[in-house]
Amino acid sequence: MNENILELEPKIIWKNFRELTLIPRPSKHEEKITDFLKKFGDKYADKSYFDKAGNVVYFKHATPGMENREPIVLQAHCDMVPQKDSNKKHDFLSDPITTLVKDGFVCADGTTLGADDGMGVAAIMSVFEDNTLEHPDIEALITIDEETGLTGANGVEENELHGKILLNLDSEEDNIFYIGCAGGVNIHISKKLDYEELNTNNYQKLKVKIIGLNGGHSGGDIHKNRPNATKVLFRFLSGINFIKISTFCGGNMHNAIPREAEAEIFVQKSDLEQLNKAVKNFQKEIIDTECGKSDPDGKILVENLNCENNEKVLTQECFKNVKVMINTIISGVFAMSADMEGLVETSNNLSITEVKDGELQILSFLRSSVKTQSDYLKNIIKDLTEYLGATCKFSDEYPGWKANPDSKILSQAEKIYERLFNEKPIVKAIHAGLECGIITDKHPGMEAISLGPTMYSVHTPTERVEIKSVAKFYKLISEILKNSPLK
Repeated sequence: MNENILELEPKIIWKNFRELTLIPRPSKHEEKITDFLKKFGDKYADKSYFDKAGNVVYFKHATPGMENREPIVLQAHCDMVPQKDSNKKHDFLSDPITTLVKDGFVCADGTTLGADDGMGVAAIMSVFEDNTLEHPDIEALITIDEETGLTGANGVEENELHGKILLNLDSEEDNIFYIGCAGGVNIHISKKLDYEELNTNNYQKLKVKIIGLNGGHSGGDIHKNRPNATKVLFRFLSGINFIKISTFCGGNMHNAIPREAEAEIFVQKSDLEQLNKAVKNFQKEIIDTECGKSDPDGKILVENLNCENNEKVLTQECFKNVKVMINTIISGVFAMSADMEGLVETSNNLSITEVKDGELQILSFLRSSVKTQSDYLKNIIKDLTEYLGATCKFSDEYPGWKANPDSKILSQAEKIYERLFNEKPIVKAIHAGLECGIITDKHPGMEAISLGPTMYSVHTPTERVEIKSVAKFYKLISEILKNSPLK
């Protein structure tokens, strides 16, 4: 399986990436991949171990003549976002990822590919395996659970690593060095729902679905104005005053813009024609017209469901409060940076919405590179949701990574890039979360940059990585290691 990528260059990195695609590794379920990586390190590193958080750490001595160079830490995360098309049968806990080579890219067959950050892990494996490379003392930190809470990075102990230069291999453009990123916090909202029994005589039970949206990374794609499926669904439901709601859900990953959402509703049979007209109008005026440019495959669908004699639906007052909450929670860009043109400063993503045991549960993910602005938006969301009778709590908050445009490793990497590729790299900060801020905060004096091959649509089933950029990526890493600054 996946032999289609073994002939790609550089063969060593594609060979190692192939191994990763065969091992299930969704966030929170990294046991199989970390066991594999530990055994790989036992073979190719001078030292290989699990740290207290469950991350995999490697160490390898400098090659002859490189002992006087600054040690370098290579860092990536081994978990991946498990997303698939609605019609795709795939179990992320047991099934391998099937890779396809198309038009200069590697992608998966109806699922996320895991190049985020499998390419970073494959690069680390290749560096430790490749005995032709010149390098100083090198360490590798391969973290767990980056995608759902940065658990691995948060669990790194202070001064665990010895190198003073960190190369984070978790970026998605081959011509960019990232030197700063936003911090983030999970927002947990819950509200007890009030129900009433519905005499279902003369009612039709229906499922309304929003499908086919692009979704995307809630950091890297949040500025692209891509519609959030849960928001789109409630925009439709809010415009129909003759329906009753039993349950609803949308989204399934805290750091992905929801691509799909659905609700179960009841409509009197005499109103079915009116509902069908509303669906057609919504498809034409909202999904096709407003969302069509960014999400041309978006659709609203309605299907019939079997109706029991008596069913429970939300009371009108309860549904009103739910609508207000979901429609008014900010989901998208909240503020742009005044210091760096084009950089999102603060955003929020309405990530997961579901009903469990009579309670509405919402997980939202707020990002910001400015702590005071993050606190401001947290208070706005807390005040709004508590006013509507919900509880609001915060968890897993992590710091941003403050940009240092004067670092030695950045200067060295820029010179190497320009020499190799005859162009200047772009240096910028990113709104998405990287582990650099957490790791450097625990290692005073550590400098960091983030780099990677070119990828598109990460966190979605259309995720793909550009083949030629992978060769460029590995060449760049190899040259940075060879030219590590003198101690």
